[in-house]
Amino acid sequence: MERGEAMAAMDPSSITVLVTFVGGPADGRTGHLPLSEATSEVTVGGVTYRCDPGPPPEVRDTPEGLAQVMRPV
Repeated sequence: MERGEAMAAMDPSSITVLVTFVGGPADGRTGHLPLSEATSEVTVGGVTYRCDPGPPPEVRDTPEGLAQVMRPV
């Protein structure tokens, strides 16, 4: 299978992004979110979070690896 064929066959909803929350009720949490959520808004404990997509996006080094930062709006 060619690389292009593998990419075309991949389900976009299966792509996740490692994010870390800074501030608000989710402060310090790190986890994987679906790409669609990581590039839009997420609400945790009634607080809406959003990332700065950049360029370059804001990232932090976490024990799980580099994570995109999400901050309260």
